[in-house]
Amino acid sequence: MGRLNKQKQRSAQARLAANRDSKKQNAERRKTVQSGWFDIPKAEITPEIKRHLQLLKLRDVLDPKRFYKKGDLKELPTHFQIGTIVEGPADPRSARLTRKEKRRTVVDQLLADEEAKTYYKRKFLEIQETKQSGGKKFYKRLRNRQKPNWQKGF
Repeated sequence: MGRLNKQKQRSAQARLAANRDSKKQNAERRKTVQSGWFDIPKAEITPEIKRHLQLLKLRDVLDPKRFYKKGDLKELPTHFQIGTIVEGPADPRSARLTRKEKRRTVVDQLLADEEAKTYYKRKFLEIQETKQSGGKKFYKRLRNRQKPNWQKGF
């Protein structure tokens, strides 16, 4: 009789422990999943994902001929999912990327595009030129301009 009670007691304790564990898991799940987000779990932001989100946030800078509405995000989103773009039948065939042009990530795809590369390089050099003006070279030119003509050759 004593052995039977001990077995019942152990099984009851095991059920209580399992119940406590499942309650903890449910509480953690509730923290990560919100019904306002259509049950999308809170995503873990790695450095790579952070770069991709920043790229999407600044996508209006990437293509000068395409207009995007101003984003309402001031900080990175917490609930999101990453997927693959599948072209639909409504998209014109000329707008689709060929298999050769497709890359694993958006960043890789942008870096593989030669036209885009030349545009980014040109814009970068323009920005660098404006940022570097006013330095030592600019000051020397300004001082040389103020010298009389007979002294400028020296």
